[in-house]
Amino acid sequence: AIKYRLGSRATPIVNTAIVGAFAGATKLVGLDAVKQAIEDLVPMKQEDNMKAAEEAYNGVEIAS
Repeated sequence: AIKYRLGSRATPIVNTAIVGAFAGATKLVGLDAVKQAIEDLVPMKQEDNMKAAEEAYNGVEIAS
């Protein structure tokens, strides 16, 4: 969220990144569905929110 300037440095808005991480960890929701939801529901900085969600989706590592 900070990397994509979502919110402020002191108070980043992390919700789309968290949704991306959740989708990546569980595979209950696909990345395309997350991006579509951002397009449909997020009024500002859609592209940056999609990038944050995608980076979180691809960055999840599950320890076994």
